[in-house]
Amino acid sequence: MNLRTIFISSFLSLGSLGVLAQEQINLSGTWQFAFAANQKEADRLERFYTPDFAKSKFKSTPVPSNWALLGYEEPVYRGFKDNQAGEGFYVREFTIPQDWKDKRILLHFGGVWSSAEVWLNGNELGRHDCGYTSFAFDVTNKLKVDEPNKLAVRVRQITREYKFDVCDDWTWGGIYRDVTLEAMPAKRWIDDVVVQTTFDHLFQDANLDIRVMISDKHKNTLPGNYPSPGEPYKLCFTLTDKEGKEVAQRQMTVPAHVSTDREICLSLPVEAPHQWTAETPYLYSLKVELLEKEAVTHTRMERVGFRQISTDGGVFRINGQAVKLRGVNRHDEHPDVGRATTRKQWLEDLTLMKAANINYLRLSHYTPAEGFIELCDSMGMYVGNEVTLGGAGNLMYDPSFSGAVLQRSYETIVRDINKPSIIYWSIGNEDPLTSLHMVSVKLVKALDPTRPVLLPWRPEEWLPKEVDILAPHYWNPQEYDRLAGHSGRPVISTEYTHAYGNDAFGGLEARWKALTKHPAGAGAAVWMWADQGVKTPVRKKEKDLSEDEYLRINTAGWDGIVDSYRNFTRDYWETKAVYAPVYPVVDKISFVPGQDSVRIPIQNDFDFTNLSSVKMAWSVREDENVLYSGTDSMYGYPHTVSDFKLPVEKLVTVRPGKTYYVWFVFTDEKGTEITRRAVELCPQTEQPVSVPVCRELLVTETDKVTIDAGDIRYVFSPKNGQLVSAELKGKQLIKDLYPAIWRKLNQGETSGFGKENLRKAVDLTHYTSSVTAWKVEKTPTNAVIRTTVDYRVDQENHFTVTYRYSIGVDGRLNVYYQILTKVAVPWLPIVGMSMQSVSGLDQVHWLGLGPYDAYPNKQTAPILGVWGGTAGSPDVTGIKAMRWMERAGAEGTIHVSNSGYMENDAMCPERTYILSGVFGRPEKGRRAEESVPQLRTDTGKPFVGEFSIMLKAVR
Repeated sequence: MNLRTIFISSFLSLGSLGVLAQEQINLSGTWQFAFAANQKEADRLERFYTPDFAKSKFKSTPVPSNWALLGYEEPVYRGFKDNQAGEGFYVREFTIPQDWKDKRILLHFGGVWSSAEVWLNGNELGRHDCGYTSFAFDVTNKLKVDEPNKLAVRVRQITREYKFDVCDDWTWGGIYRDVTLEAMPAKRWIDDVVVQTTFDHLFQDANLDIRVMISDKHKNTLPGNYPSPGEPYKLCFTLTDKEGKEVAQRQMTVPAHVSTDREICLSLPVEAPHQWTAETPYLYSLKVELLEKEAVTHTRMERVGFRQISTDGGVFRINGQAVKLRGVNRHDEHPDVGRATTRKQWLEDLTLMKAANINYLRLSHYTPAEGFIELCDSMGMYVGNEVTLGGAGNLMYDPSFSGAVLQRSYETIVRDINKPSIIYWSIGNEDPLTSLHMVSVKLVKALDPTRPVLLPWRPEEWLPKEVDILAPHYWNPQEYDRLAGHSGRPVISTEYTHAYGNDAFGGLEARWKALTKHPAGAGAAVWMWADQGVKTPVRKKEKDLSEDEYLRINTAGWDGIVDSYRNFTRDYWETKAVYAPVYPVVDKISFVPGQDSVRIPIQNDFDFTNLSSVKMAWSVREDENVLYSGTDSMYGYPHTVSDFKLPVEKLVTVRPGKTYYVWFVFTDEKGTEITRRAVELCPQTEQPVSVPVCRELLVTETDKVTIDAGDIRYVFSPKNGQLVSAELKGKQLIKDLYPAIWRKLNQGETSGFGKENLRKAVDLTHYTSSVTAWKVEKTPTNAVIRTTVDYRVDQENHFTVTYRYSIGVDGRLNVYYQILTKVAVPWLPIVGMSMQSVSGLDQVHWLGLGPYDAYPNKQTAPILGVWGGTAGSPDVTGIKAMRWMERAGAEGTIHVSNSGYMENDAMCPERTYILSGVFGRPEKGRRAEESVPQLRTDTGKPFVGEFSIMLKAVR
């Protein structure tokens, strides 16, 4: 039985298919539907397929669809409690053309979750138990030509093996992909076409190897078991390029074979074909025609990409070239349509993915709609397609489920075996290796020896030789480094960084570089592409992560680098930056003012694209000012470094206190931005020593210590050891400055700390303070306050801060602090000081990394520059890596110099945290590796930081 739906909409643009489109009828559209919430209701509908069954309970419903999204049933995540779920009953009447009377006809289902029992005109066709694979029934001689036909489908969600199709995702019942009828000749037809492309050793010329299964049902005309001589026939093979020009053609005569099928094998040599890769997704069209008595009786079309995969020597290669797979995981779903996705959703996903430098998709944890993979073929995306076994659990130890394993393996492979975008087959998900897994592996290898196979989560080097690729999950960089450094098989980490929430996703760049710096490190996939949200017409009963009262997002599925509706999150930009195939190798470079140029190395990590196709716009900057700019292109082979000669002769004079850097913006041939990066230009010159302006420095001792330096006044309290006011020309700009080691944890920090540790945590922002040391010193050039303060939360949680405040005659306040903690929670989210400014200073600017948040292990997307916005706005709130920042308003400007971080509080726009340390971004339940700042409280060592404050008049 041919399980492949062969005439698809994307083929209809080819002129040769215009007539053949009549050979298929799409039954999608409006069906009659009844929902049974329980077994009692289902029993009442049991005879729904019979002609005289009353339809009073049936309502019109769209097919494809999932009934939970239509409001019939509350969506369920990860399977049903106590294996109790509703059922759906579908009825559709249709007619067929008169000339189909003598045809062989197949009824195709693209996907039904999870079990379909099918009747046609009251006759039972059969049952299919697998929620994600396509299937078909032969309905020849079961259709009526002169009157309507009644198709009835009972869809169950609970079967003995339904857990095979339950994964880390929503569980939705329904006929959610197209239902079609396909007609072909009844006596002899082309049942199947399988293609394989093989290059010569130079990867220049290639052979297109074709296997065609011709079916024959002519009756024997001789008595007994002697075969009839029958009639020979011809096969014509025509390969055309993208423009429709004929590339190769072959016609052959095949001797008759009566009442039996025959596989015909043919090899078409092709000189220097365009090679299919994700960077160059060139597709040819193969037309196979069956001719009887010189007339074409049947035709099939296949799209062909000349692409060859190998894993020899432990290196994953496509067309002889080692490739790096920059990947994400994807569920085939959208909140508005569930799993009944269409070209609109597929195109949106692939367009946004390619814009983020993603070139590889792991299809988790099931095969998607066929049209999606065909779009990957045409747009250029490497695909790892997956056999849905991952939800089976202990069922994989039960040999009675071998049929379920073999069926899923077979149906997954045969539908998509010709798709060039599929570069490996994946068996299950995060499973132990069992005998049934090996049965699947061996069947897949037998059906398709051209592609490698992997088992997601299994990295063991003792795995059977049939497993071509090692696939660890969520290792730290050191572990990836060790494995890829000596592995004899390619390593593809099918899940390696978890984009949980919007405040985690730490360590992506470190893992990516540790893995892919080795030849065996072929690539990895982020978990996951989009938040798993679903919208129904029924208001949700319980609050969840979505503010929309109709949109459900389970915490287990809040893990996309885009949200459910494909709006970008911070993690999308980090992914785009880490995966950028073109970038400067260095982040800073030295120069001598007056020299002509500096050479900046540019890495080309494309696998097949020369740098000559990349445009590079650059601009040399001094803080926020662009000094000069230009646009260039370079020549550089894939996987090489080329030097760009940046002119710097205009940087003759550099000003003290200014930062010089060059911005690079790389774009492809279509003008789409690949990435942007900054390289700091570090002048090698003796900087003149700044001599403070000699102004009066007055220290007044009362119950408050007041220090005047010209127009600037600082007020300190001996009672709490803190700065309590800072004024410029008599106008207060700063209201308070106090230690900050705690604030409300965001979702990422909560995940990183863990539930057990959070039970120990207390609010470290509420405390009593007592000064244990206080000393004021004055010299001709500055005033110094040294003080130690004990901050006590309760008997078990307290911390001590030692301050050194130094005020120069120029009015600059230098703050040095040491914070020694004794608290129950083993980590802190932040360490530094909290500065409370007066209202009105709402314009915030900073020199540092921006515009996105930056953390110790998540700072590839933000780049060096001057950034800003209004206090409390999304542009400013969050963690920012800074060198200096300013808060400005009508009363003046606060300028803070700090080689660390700042965080502006969205709930209190006047508050800015000036930080020396930030908790490294975790993933879901996994903290950052130990090389990343952990802000541990049990080391016995104090946290240390320093920064300076200067009050300035309005510019």
